[in-house]
Amino acid sequence: MLQIRRAGLLVVAAVLLSTPAISRTDPPAQVWTELRAGEQTVSRQASGLPNLTQIVKRASPAVVSIVVEEGRQPNPKSAPLDPLHDFFDRGVSDEPTEGLGAGFVINASGLILTNAHVVENATKIRVILDDGGFPHEIEAKVVGVDAATDLALLEVKLNHPLPVIPLGDSDAIEIADWVVAIGNPFGLSQSVTFGIVSQKGRTDVTPQGRHGYFDFIQTDASINPGNSGGPLLNLRGEVVAINNAVNASGQGIGFAVPINMAKKVLPQLASDGKVTRAWIGLSIRDVPYELASSLGLREAGGVVINKVTTDSPASEAGLQSGDVILQFEGRTIRSAQALRWEVACSQVGSRIPLQVLRKGKTLQLDVVLRIPPPEHDVAGAPAKTRGG
Repeated sequence: MLQIRRAGLLVVAAVLLSTPAISRTDPPAQVWTELRAGEQTVSRQASGLPNLTQIVKRASPAVVSIVVEEGRQPNPKSAPLDPLHDFFDRGVSDEPTEGLGAGFVINASGLILTNAHVVENATKIRVILDDGGFPHEIEAKVVGVDAATDLALLEVKLNHPLPVIPLGDSDAIEIADWVVAIGNPFGLSQSVTFGIVSQKGRTDVTPQGRHGYFDFIQTDASINPGNSGGPLLNLRGEVVAINNAVNASGQGIGFAVPINMAKKVLPQLASDGKVTRAWIGLSIRDVPYELASSLGLREAGGVVINKVTTDSPASEAGLQSGDVILQFEGRTIRSAQALRWEVACSQVGSRIPLQVLRKGKTLQLDVVLRIPPPEHDVAGAPAKTRGG
C-alpha cells in the first residue's frame, strides 16, 4: 500500500499459542479455482528464460487495483520501527486519506483475495476491474478478514462472471524457481515484474510488528508500494503467494504469504467472515543446536516448552516445562512456528496426540484444544504482558 508516510515494522517472537481452527469433520466449501490434473496454461521454453507472455495475458484480467478511503489515522509514534514494511502510511490526519493496493479474483462470482492491512480502517473500498479491456471502478464489501495471516476476502457484485486466477501449491515451490508478480505499484495498475524465489520459510519477518502466523516466501521479483495483495505466480500461471511486504532499505528483497496458508483460512472467511481460534497454552522456543544433546536429542529439532499456562489444554494434558515436543498428530515438528501452524489447522475441541521427550524418555500425550480465554491475544500471549 502506498501513502505519503511510511510505517515501520518490528520483528517479534511468539510466546503462547492461539491458532485458527479448521474443521476436519466436514470438508469446507472450496471458494477458489484450481487447474485440473494434467492441465497447464503455459509451457517452459526448451532453453533460455521462460516466455511469460501467456502467463500475463491469462492472469492480468483477474488482477485488480484497490483504492481504500480511510478516516483519521493513528499516531505514527506508536508504530514500531523496522526496515521491513509495506509502505502503508499510518500518519495522523483529520481528513480522509486514500491508500492503494492490489488483489485478484479467486471466484467468478466476484470474490477477491488481498491483504488484511490493505483494507483495515477502510470507510470505503473501490476496486478497479479490467473488465473486457475497459477498466472501471466498483465498490467492494469486506466478506472476511484474518489479521493473523494478513488476509482479507472482498466481494464485488456484477451481472456476469469474472475472470479468475487458479491457486497453486506453495509447498511445491523450490528456491530459485521463476515467479511473476502483478500489481498496482505507485498506482500503476497491471504492472508486471519477474524474478526467482530467493528463500522460503521466512518466519522472522513480521510486517508492521503484527502478531500472527508468518511463513513468508522471499523473492527478488520487484514488489513496490501498492503491490500489497497482488498475486505471485509460478510458470503454470497459478498463484503461489500473495505479495505482502518489501524491504525499504534494499532492492530485490520482497516477501509474500504462501497460498497454502490462505487456503487454510479461506473457507472460514467465506462462510463466517472470520477465523475461529483455538488455544493450547504454551510458551515455546526452538531447540538450538548447542542444546540438542543436553535435552537428549541426537540433532536439533522439536520445540522446548518454557512455560505451561495454568488451567490450559497443555497443563490438562500433563505437559511440563522442559518437555520437548517432537511430533504433533504424527507429524514431525522442527520449529516453534511449525507447531503454531499445525495447531492452526486443528479443530477446537479436537484431541491431538503428541510425542514428547522428557528427561530422555519418549512419552505419548493427548491435548484437547479449546477457545482461549479473553485475556489472551491472537498469538496466545497475555495481552498486557506481551513484548517482554
